[in-house]
Amino acid sequence: MLFPAAPEADGQAQTEPQDEISADVPEGDLEEDGAAVPLAEDWRPSSVAISFVTDGASVEASLSCGTYSQESVEGPPKWRRRPFASDKISLAKGRRPELLTVGDVPVEIGSRWRDFRGNFLVTVHVRVLSESTGDERLDIPQMLFQVGLSVSPAAGAQFMEYDTTRLSGGDQETAELRLRYRNRKVYAVGHGMAADWEVADGCCTRVGLEPVPAFVVPAVETTGFPENTPEAQSLELAHLMRMDSDPEPVLQSLDAFTDAFAEWVDEQMWRAEGFGDEVEVARRIAGRSQDALERMRAGVALLRDPAQGRLRTAFALGMAAMRLQMRQSSINRGGPEAGSKEPQWRPFQLGFLLVSLASTVDEKHGDRDLVDLIWFPTGGGKTEAYLGLAAIEIFHRRLLHGTAGGGTAVITRYTLRLLTSQQFQRAAALVCAMELLRRTDPRVMGMTPFTIGLWVGKDVTPNNRLAAKAALDRLMKAARPEEANEFQVESCPWCLTPMVPKSRSARPKDYGMRLLGKDVVLHCVDTSCRFSDELPLAVVDEVLYDEPPTILLATVDKFARLQFKPAAGRLLGLGTPFKQPSLVIQDELHLLSGPLGTTVAVFDAVIQVLLSRMGTSPKIVASTATIRASDEQVQGLYGRKVALYPPSGLDDDRTFFSRPVENGEGRLYVGLMPQSVSQPSAVISAVTPLIEIPDVLSSRGEDIVPRDAYWTLVMYHNSLRELGRTGTLVVDDVRARLEPRAERLGLPPRTVRAERVLELTSRRGAEQLPSDLRALRVRVDESPTAIDVVLSSNMLSVGIDIPRLALMLMVGQPKTTAEYIQATSRVGRGDTRGIVVTLFRSSRARDRSHFETFRGYHEALYRSVEPTSVTPWSLASRDRSLAGALVALVRQSFNQLAENDTAGRFDLDDMALSDAVTGLLDRFLTYVARADDLEVEETRRAAWSLLRDWDRRAHSARDADETLGYERLGKIDTALLKRFGQMGEGWLVGDSMRSVEPSVAVNVQEPQEEAHRGED
Repeated sequence: MLFPAAPEADGQAQTEPQDEISADVPEGDLEEDGAAVPLAEDWRPSSVAISFVTDGASVEASLSCGTYSQESVEGPPKWRRRPFASDKISLAKGRRPELLTVGDVPVEIGSRWRDFRGNFLVTVHVRVLSESTGDERLDIPQMLFQVGLSVSPAAGAQFMEYDTTRLSGGDQETAELRLRYRNRKVYAVGHGMAADWEVADGCCTRVGLEPVPAFVVPAVETTGFPENTPEAQSLELAHLMRMDSDPEPVLQSLDAFTDAFAEWVDEQMWRAEGFGDEVEVARRIAGRSQDALERMRAGVALLRDPAQGRLRTAFALGMAAMRLQMRQSSINRGGPEAGSKEPQWRPFQLGFLLVSLASTVDEKHGDRDLVDLIWFPTGGGKTEAYLGLAAIEIFHRRLLHGTAGGGTAVITRYTLRLLTSQQFQRAAALVCAMELLRRTDPRVMGMTPFTIGLWVGKDVTPNNRLAAKAALDRLMKAARPEEANEFQVESCPWCLTPMVPKSRSARPKDYGMRLLGKDVVLHCVDTSCRFSDELPLAVVDEVLYDEPPTILLATVDKFARLQFKPAAGRLLGLGTPFKQPSLVIQDELHLLSGPLGTTVAVFDAVIQVLLSRMGTSPKIVASTATIRASDEQVQGLYGRKVALYPPSGLDDDRTFFSRPVENGEGRLYVGLMPQSVSQPSAVISAVTPLIEIPDVLSSRGEDIVPRDAYWTLVMYHNSLRELGRTGTLVVDDVRARLEPRAERLGLPPRTVRAERVLELTSRRGAEQLPSDLRALRVRVDESPTAIDVVLSSNMLSVGIDIPRLALMLMVGQPKTTAEYIQATSRVGRGDTRGIVVTLFRSSRARDRSHFETFRGYHEALYRSVEPTSVTPWSLASRDRSLAGALVALVRQSFNQLAENDTAGRFDLDDMALSDAVTGLLDRFLTYVARADDLEVEETRRAAWSLLRDWDRRAHSARDADETLGYERLGKIDTALLKRFGQMGEGWLVGDSMRSVEPSVAVNVQEPQEEAHRGED
């Protein structure tokens, strides 16, 4: 809609156009006052415009719109629409704007021309010239509705690429993105509306404005191989698991696999030579594929080595375990062919195993310190890829080192407790498969049991055996056991049978937890399940320390416990007869940025020092779907170099292993930017029709899409404040609007039930999240209790994998493109394509910019991902985290300083201890140097300052015959450390890596309440 201009705004536009937009033309060139385009008002715009570049001196514009006039009839007011269309409006440089009368509304359509690199940068605008009466109702006849503006080039001319300066810059990654996305061209930018364009035979033939832009981002599919070929056979796990019994056919198929990749690499290298001035950039892109090929072939060569019999056996066992897990997953999903189809790797997954194999199993390999980063779209199978590698490494350790190869072999870390709990189920299924092999396969019999542990903290799981027994007692007494389950295991990871009944049961066998001695043992309640006796799972911290699990799943901030809990070092192989963990997996790497990533990086240096005590460092593997400047981020986090896998090709998002689907189907993105309405009104107007989608499809006989597909609306918010407002609107205003709309549209009535509105935010307790996920999985065609609306914060953007969700409303543009991609990919993960509607706010410059460039942005989403940063060794970070890191390093390295009451034994006058501490600190500083060599000396000074302060306080405590503890526990009143909120002397540290600042108490005072300071 275009409104009559306010008198002062219109007057300014007419008399002072140059104050609005300065002219980029030399003095003396004709630039009429009327050609200047006034900036569109945020609230009631009177103009819209579109900018583009053309090589012609004129263009032809077309305008379509409608006006409304009130009819004189009795009863409710009625309005009649009068359409308007005008074609072939010629606009040229130096020509005055065309004046049109649309109904009774005076309108001008004009253009502004500026020289731009030998062409013309042109802005065509439409503006309502009438003045506002000050009464919104009286202004309606003077408004334009359904405005459409399109522009075509003059005969023999064409539109040029508009956004040629995008990604301009000197860094290598920017240059590579510019080359890769060279065919994703932007031809226009809207002002007040979204720009769109038409392209035929590589030339743009029309640009125009869209009030409701929409774009389908094609789904990404993994590439495959022709059936019955050796390379296709290489993907079959049943074939790969014969690596030790009949290796030659398997190795030949792997050769065929790498040869197929080599053909693509050769083509990329050949094409790179044809990029003219950008040949070096193209060679760099193609060169990474060549590096991946060489590493892939090295992996195959290692498997072929006659001396690597145990590696071939480990590889075969890893494939056998993954095959069992995948078959069982297929059976659990059900379907007519459940369990009958032979499991296969996706090509990129097998390629990753081959690329990373040598540096994972060989502690002295040259790429051991290289971080292998799996960079693949969400839902593409990254988890299975690194679980397959973990399985090989676990078996290889045990075959190579016997009993010493037991203990914790793999540490898998996540950033969110919700993500950790969900991934625990998937990794636990693999461990169950490995346990089954231990029971039945002669190659595995005799090995110590395989287990998996969840290490996420006392707020999520019990931290000792007494707490576990109390949690079991509460569970048995709970009326709704599902909501009282503190053990975080909802169902048997092998057969998916629920671990607890829906309502209280008097039969202990209905519960998948039982007390055995002092331990709470988890088991499947289905007696036909292979794990009805005991599941290989541990969730109690004390049990994890006593019996380190084979795979440890943890949140990154849990490792802050190393400074408080000496026993936690056993998870790193310290004080155990086992080899230290040799593989560290970091999921969702892009989330380790900003304050959290900065704090994690400090403790990661400690962890790497501790894990390298036996002379070798662990292999680090990471995964992400959205990342930029990964080399800088990985260097800041780990002090290591990074290799992205799969390597990108020369054409946008295509690689050897994946490509956009040929039919163009994918997730539909729609943009809305309402004008002249408040944000609450905009939310109500956007939500109501989205709620009606299932009934609209049903009324049209659209039975292709199941009713459940778009039943649950996910509303994504950028802040809890906005989310709180929305909750009231959905329950009250949207529900009130649905009934009259249903009657008018002839739809069956639907309401939004307050009890079926689910909030998914950080405000939800750890015990509530599992029940929330269960509620989200309920389908409307199975139960009337299906969730109507989800009110979500950014917690949704990672860790939620509910295939039935397919409809999302984003209330405002997220702050980063990575968050936008991650959040919107949570819908449409099942059989139904997702729909994402973004509600932009016209008063926010960032929202307006995204709306006006909607198509260009969505055509190449990954091009717009912003770099992330971590600064672990900066002054502010050292002040927050260095003290805790030093305590963790010392307590985990010296037994005599491990217990809580031994902090007073720290004595730098003891030369043996002083030398040992100096050597330990030097090792720690090597990781600082690898991450940021400019901060090494400052970090060294800060560390020694803290150590000398510790020495001073220890001397004072000994002189006063006092006990200096690390914490104030029991009878210890004097402590080296203090937590946020504690008074007295001490180094300020946090229990979690998210505790970076103390809390602030706020007293809320009534507006008219008088404040009396200094009085009780």
